Amino acid sequence: MARTTTTASRFTAWKAVAAVGAGVVLLGAGGATFAEWSDAEQSATATPIAAGVLDLAAGEGSWTNVAGTDVTAAVENGSYLIVPGDALTYRETLTIDAKGDLLTGVVSHNLTGLTGDAELRDQLTAGAEMTLNGTPVVGTSAPVTAADDLQRLDVAVTVAFDESTAGLVGQGQHVTLGGLDISLTQAPVVSAG
Repeated sequence: MARTTTTASRFTAWKAVAAVGAGVVLLGAGGATFAEWSDAEQSATATPIAAGVLDLAAGEGSWTNVAGTDVTAAVENGSYLIVPGDALTYRETLTIDAKGDLLTGVVSHNLTGLTGDAELRDQLTAGAEMTLNGTPVVGTSAPVTAADDLQRLDVAVTVAFDESTAGLVGQGQHVTLGGLDISLTQAPVVSAG
């Protein structure tokens, strides 16, 4: 009988070991985790990001004749009558607001030509020029860089009547000046890679 008691004790001991092993497996399967060292820091938290500006704003324009007289109202209502040797000049000051750390751009003009009666049109010449921040623009475009203050863009369009026009050439005829288109465009940002 003593032998049976020893066998029963061993069997009971193996049952206890098996139960503990099963308990460990069940704890692992039940989502229990073991502690590991860890740390965390916040970075770039609540960082403000602000966008730049690229804007072109028109101003008040006016027309003058070759004598320097303001003839804006008469030109706009069609009552001003140009003659050989006269020249009509339209002037306007626009403002450029350009702000941005990597901002560059290009301002350009495109003068739309004269249309209308061919005889008068052949006696007229139309030209345009720009001055950016006091510096005359060579050609039809100029680079623009970002600045703290508003920048000044002066534009002028001149329509001149050939002073050598004689006889009845162009008398009583009409032409239309299409206008001067001014554009301000951002240049591509150059990336390091």
